[in-house]
Amino acid sequence: MERSRVLCLVLTLSLVALSVPAAADARLTLTDTTVSPGTPTAGAPITVETTVRLSGGSDTPLTLDNVTVVDSDGERLGRATDLGRLSPGETLTVPVTITVDEPAVYDLRVIARGTDSDGEEVRSTRPLTVGVERGEPLVEIRNASLVAGTDNTVEAVVSNPTTAPLRDIVVRATDPAGGEQTRRTIATLAAGASETLTFEVRAGDPGDRELTLRTTATDPTGAVSTATHSRPVTVDALTEDVGVRARPTTADETDQVTSGLSGLLGGNGGGALRQQSDEGEQDRALVDVTVTNFGNAPVERVVLTARSTDGAVLSPVGRVAVTDRLAPGESATAQVDLTDVRGVDGIRFVASYRLADRSGEAAVAYGYSARAGNATITGADVTVEADGRLRVDGNLANTGTGELRSAVVRVVPDDRVRPAYPQRNYFVGTVADSEFAPFELTAQADVANASSVTVEVTYTTDGEQVRQTATLPVPEQRAAEATGPSTTVLAVGSAVVAVLAVGVIVLVRRRRR
Repeated sequence: MERSRVLCLVLTLSLVALSVPAAADARLTLTDTTVSPGTPTAGAPITVETTVRLSGGSDTPLTLDNVTVVDSDGERLGRATDLGRLSPGETLTVPVTITVDEPAVYDLRVIARGTDSDGEEVRSTRPLTVGVERGEPLVEIRNASLVAGTDNTVEAVVSNPTTAPLRDIVVRATDPAGGEQTRRTIATLAAGASETLTFEVRAGDPGDRELTLRTTATDPTGAVSTATHSRPVTVDALTEDVGVRARPTTADETDQVTSGLSGLLGGNGGGALRQQSDEGEQDRALVDVTVTNFGNAPVERVVLTARSTDGAVLSPVGRVAVTDRLAPGESATAQVDLTDVRGVDGIRFVASYRLADRSGEAAVAYGYSARAGNATITGADVTVEADGRLRVDGNLANTGTGELRSAVVRVVPDDRVRPAYPQRNYFVGTVADSEFAPFELTAQADVANASSVTVEVTYTTDGEQVRQTATLPVPEQRAAEATGPSTTVLAVGSAVVAVLAVGVIVLVRRRRR
């Protein structure tokens, strides 16, 4: 009896088990995962592509709800949804786009979720490690200090740290003073390449400030990255210190020099060439004027003028453009020709310039006087000849520093002396400095009363005509001798008269016989 009851219970349970349906079996796996681009960069889209497979041993189809990529903290970076239905044995490749902001090595997980025919969730997970490089250009700001109130040059070296070219790079520098921006662009920057950009920024008050550069760039996928680069800078107070130095040009520095510079703005120099001395001596008319910027900010539009000691501009020199820009510590030299400068005793070279928003001047005194000749009569000798004629012999010496040109010597007439043929005047011509030339003059004089003879010299030197006179004494002894016949003449005359008298007496006696 007992055995029958057990058999009936077993049969009953078997029938119940056969009447209950078996649970669905869906086996979901992630077979492969790839990342593109091959070198992901921060800020640019990264595509994680995974292959989802529903195993052929599954006894139910599966609705693939989503594929999600999360980081190590479980934060979702990207998701693909509404992916369709998988039958047993089918696969589906699903791309998921993610973005990360910082370059680093990321440990990620790819998670696929689906729902089987019974409405149950099916899940599969696969780990993924991705190395992300810097995607935006690197920017190195070179300047560590600025000068208050001036336009400062800032250099920025832009580099491409990625393995692909970057294009449409735009760098903007923000002005520390007013917030204005200066924009520079680079069309294409190859992988690993760099390029230097120059900005002009204006600093405000002295102190510690921050200089900011903002960059945007486009990678080969078309993604645009943006980055901000800042660097603390020190803004120094403006120091204005411009010096001027002048010295004569020497022949061994240049064989030929130009009057002024090619940037001559005025005057009548005209850029004429002037040959230097072969002996290497200094030509005082050619002066090298050097302008040096000892300050901490650039000066611009440096122009040189030459002025007399009373401040008058010397028009023969005009205005000479030295340089458009003179950076701190730099010098520029202009050569000035003073050949046509007349009648000055000392010169001031004045350099005018622009610094920030104002004008400035710096000057130097230069001991220059024009090269002028000076005529002096030396070795003069006045000789009294017969009939009151005078002969004046002498030398015209040049005791100055310049040439005497068109020199003429003549006797100045008065009531006792007047010029006489054949040397009423004497053309000496040109006499170089420290040289002399002989001359000879003739005159007719009332030697009984004349005690001196006046000689006049006219000449041109340093572009000016000069007239000088010298008074030479007439020898008194010779003047006295010249008042009557000489003793010799009287003796000869007496002898001749005596001979004639004797001859007449002899002749008369002969006739009488």
